[in-house]
Amino acid sequence: METIIEHLQDNHKTYIALLVCSLPLIYLTKKYSLPTILYTIETAIYLSLMHLSVWLIVSLTRWFKEESTMRALREDGTLELGPDWGTPLLEFWHTDAYTPFWLMYAEIIFAIAIIVLVWRYRPMKIQKKSQRQIARERSAEQRRNINRSLPGNHNKPYNY
Repeated sequence: METIIEHLQDNHKTYIALLVCSLPLIYLTKKYSLPTILYTIETAIYLSLMHLSVWLIVSLTRWFKEESTMRALREDGTLELGPDWGTPLLEFWHTDAYTPFWLMYAEIIFAIAIIVLVWRYRPMKIQKKSQRQIARERSAEQRRNINRSLPGNHNKPYNY
């Protein structure tokens, strides 16, 4: 985490300049860019929750294995500890921290599955009004116009 904070402190002016330069472009293309940004944030939240879940399951498994085994002695007289399992919680890009190494591949497979599921069940598309919604809006507008045209209604929202 310190490396990320240090990187942000070293390059904060560059990131602010990129943000200032990209804000007009985002504003001009907000119909397409905002759904893309929100879709990316949603996918990142799902991936973070998956990583946290894997970390928690591995930690609980390691703890349970250590607590439920009898403290057997090795041949050299030292205590035999539980499995040396672990995943990095914050610095997930360090592949050496995954013990056993297949946990990293399991997380990659889970991440691909999450991306496919989000792509399949939460497709990113620019929403167009359906014909039913357009018809409802027209009929509501017609009802409002009829109510306004009634004698004695003088554009009041409700007829008391």
